[in-house]
Amino acid sequence: MNFVAFANLAVLTLTNPVDAARQLMAIKPGREVLWLAFFLAVVLNCLVQVGLGNFIPTPAGQALPPPDPIYLILIRSAGAIFLSIMTFLFFGRLLGGVGSFDDIMILTVWLQYLQIAAQFLILIVTIQLPFLMLMFLLATAVLSLYVTLHFLNEAHKFGSLWKSFGVILLSGTVALLFVLMLSPAGPV
Repeated sequence: MNFVAFANLAVLTLTNPVDAARQLMAIKPGREVLWLAFFLAVVLNCLVQVGLGNFIPTPAGQALPPPDPIYLILIRSAGAIFLSIMTFLFFGRLLGGVGSFDDIMILTVWLQYLQIAAQFLILIVTIQLPFLMLMFLLATAVLSLYVTLHFLNEAHKFGSLWKSFGVILLSGTVALLFVLMLSPAGPV
């Protein structure tokens, strides 16, 4: 695939996520390619996180907490993406889905790439126009939810976006529990 093919697939993902999911799952890359794509997404996500932390202007006189170390951002990113894959697979099957690990992984990693691209665009825009950051973040979240609903529906062959929504809610509950457990300021 070349850049034009990736760009076309990105546009298709936003305009028709069902067809994009089918095309992505039809690729059937080997596990090595999936894991390489996974770790590339982790590194790119880390770079964008560092960029957002260092280049977004802050109001004058407002103190910023010290930035997280790079290794912590990498670990957190890898953990979040892997937890998403596993919970989407587990809860999808629990609700009667038939998705495979490879299908869930390729769709989740592809969505990560799109979110990284969106975060990079947000970074570029908010350096010049910081007041637009919240609007772009909200739009990215809504589009991500829309695409994820359709991706899970296709991967698990649910035939119902409500089941996909259930998978997202259950996965979010598990993710929240892990965040609270690992947070130093969280409940004891």
